[in-house]
Amino acid sequence: MRSLLTISILLFSFSIALSQTEGSDVSKVPEPPKAGFISNVVFQFDNRNERYYETRGRMNGLKLGLEFKKRLRTGFGFYANNDHFIISEPKVADRTRTARFNYATFFAEIVFYRSFRWELSTAGAIGSGQIEVNNYATNEMIPKPIGVELFEDAKVRDIGLNAQFKIFPWLGIGTGVGYRHVNGISDVGLLEAYRDPYLDFKLKFFLGYAVKSIFNPDDIEAEKEYYDWRRKKRHEAFKSWLNHD
Repeated sequence: MRSLLTISILLFSFSIALSQTEGSDVSKVPEPPKAGFISNVVFQFDNRNERYYETRGRMNGLKLGLEFKKRLRTGFGFYANNDHFIISEPKVADRTRTARFNYATFFAEIVFYRSFRWELSTAGAIGSGQIEVNNYATNEMIPKPIGVELFEDAKVRDIGLNAQFKIFPWLGIGTGVGYRHVNGISDVGLLEAYRDPYLDFKLKFFLGYAVKSIFNPDDIEAEKEYYDWRRKKRHEAFKSWLNHD
């Protein structure tokens, strides 16, 4: 978790330093980038770090969808543990379980800050899935398998806050924090295990920008010029406010 936060801070510092070295004529007003009704295609990999009681786990995900007007993204997400993880409930001493959670969601994401390289957004999702559980008896020297259970139709609600940095116009990385709420099954121990905050690492491909990079690179340069101009205008307005008597 600390390493991801450190990377985010370094990337943000690098972006600020880079933008300060780029010059542009503030008096010249570039044309704002055009945002079509469908402005991009969402293709995103998520790698979530989670904790199930005292066990660290990982959840891998894929998001597919569409972006509208550069502000709203909707689509479907598919998530699964990359292995069965130990679920050791603190109040249950004679049983150990391993579990794997797979689920699908419908998501919506709203962008509330955007520059050429940086973006901040908030997202929510609803869906359902199943939890596969292997049970072991631990009252003997060697844990003994005592059965497999399948909990279906586990309800999922998810909310998170995300930050993104574009390395190239068509490729970005990001981090996010969120909370997943699980309901709909009778096993309280599993519900508590999967109701937990998470930290994720994102790798994003912007297919629309990939096409522009090949066929319309001037559009990308014009968009970058506009965001540089807007940043400088805001900086001037802030300086003017500070110096106002």
